[in-house]
Amino acid sequence: MLGQTVQVNSMKAGFHYLIAVVILTVYGIEVCPFLERLGPFEIATVLVLGFVISGCVRFFIFKQICKEGTRVEGAGWSYRPARILLLDLGLWVLAAILVGGWNFWVYDFPPESGLKVVLGCVTLGIFSSALLALDAERDLIVKLSELGNSQALRTHKFFSITSKFMLFVGSSLVVISAVVLLLIYKDFTFVISEFSNGRSFEFSWIVREVLFVFAVLILGCFLVARRYSRNLRLMFDLQLKAFGAVEKGNYDTLVPLVSNDEFSVIAEQTNKMIGGLKERERIKRAFGKYMDPQVAEAVLSSEEETNLGGRQANVAIMFTDLRNFTPLSERCTPQQTVAVLNEYFTMVVSAVHRHGGVVDKFIGDAAMAIFGLDGTEGTCDKALRAASDIHRGLSGLNEDLVSRDLPEVRLGIGVHYGVAVAGNIGSEERLEYTVIGDSVNTASRLESLTKELTSPVAVSADFYNELSEAGREDLVYIGECDLKGKSSKCPVYGIPMTAKISSWG
Repeated sequence: MLGQTVQVNSMKAGFHYLIAVVILTVYGIEVCPFLERLGPFEIATVLVLGFVISGCVRFFIFKQICKEGTRVEGAGWSYRPARILLLDLGLWVLAAILVGGWNFWVYDFPPESGLKVVLGCVTLGIFSSALLALDAERDLIVKLSELGNSQALRTHKFFSITSKFMLFVGSSLVVISAVVLLLIYKDFTFVISEFSNGRSFEFSWIVREVLFVFAVLILGCFLVARRYSRNLRLMFDLQLKAFGAVEKGNYDTLVPLVSNDEFSVIAEQTNKMIGGLKERERIKRAFGKYMDPQVAEAVLSSEEETNLGGRQANVAIMFTDLRNFTPLSERCTPQQTVAVLNEYFTMVVSAVHRHGGVVDKFIGDAAMAIFGLDGTEGTCDKALRAASDIHRGLSGLNEDLVSRDLPEVRLGIGVHYGVAVAGNIGSEERLEYTVIGDSVNTASRLESLTKELTSPVAVSADFYNELSEAGREDLVYIGECDLKGKSSKCPVYGIPMTAKISSWG
């Protein structure tokens, strides 16, 4: 990848050299009287030879850069934009010295004429080097963004965008001023010489010369400014892309830090924010495996959720418990027993979450779930549908057990609707989020009652009264039953043994 980038960059440099040959040839013929004795072909030949030598040196230097880059993670450590700028500018100076030296030794040009050639090459070299460095910077920004490498080109010295802008403006003014002063000096010298010798001259020559030079300078400044603004726009786009990815829940996007300026400060803070959100998401997923995801989200979203105490809510509480599990355990190894429990609890959790409930805890082979903590309507209907799914899913579990020559298990489900307190119990050092209250005890007693009933499901009258008409269709009144710890009998509803499981929910 780096080799391809360097190759494209070298082709651009060669194109810049070609443009420079054309500009300097035209400029030399129009400006320097010592070049008038040389034809355009001779002038262009001298310039081409100088730039060919400079181009060959550039090829070998950048070939070495390419080799260094392959030994560095990210394939771009040595391909820094600032390094490209200095190398290219040095090569332009080398070309200027070669051309100026050749003209001095071979054609006996005066020093001021050679200075104009050097200044012309350096002026064009500043623009060319800046353009190539900005192209290299853009390529690296894109590459590092694709690789997710956010630190590869971080510099150590802070260099603000305003300082870069002032440096660019100051450098442009210095170059333009130097060229203009030299141009004025040359024109005044030419005019004085012509008047002294009594020769006529056309003022349009000077006008064409000035317009030509200013056109080159203004065009060069415009191209550099446009290329720099393009890179700034790219950094803006990467910032917005990162924010958009975070908004969608993707925390793998990082903003590359290419230079130590305001953009990199913003990018660094953005990456820290993304890292923090990613860590929070990881913790939430970990919490979600030890407590219900809704509870984990509440704990992470509010500091108050970590305080002792809780809030009162009308909820439906469901207890489920496996029957005949002890004979099954005797026939299984501990690993097999755990596997069966995990399969059963996976089915329970899926059913509870599917209908908007919260799994509070596992107690041996029993589970406790709560519906209605979010304050939505239809709480009891959702709890009944979850109980239906759990009862239906037990058939699949038993089929699997029978296929392995293991005894079947039965199920008891108790559901009650009432007031409970949802919150944290324990101490400041160790908390547990749960639901407590007499309603929880009633649901637990209803689940135990199913051991004495023909119905595997027992619900209270309070729960039954909160159901919709459709929810009550498959439930029948069992009668008033004694619940352990209760002073009075409780009306209980259940399902008849003839009821089809598929008709539930």
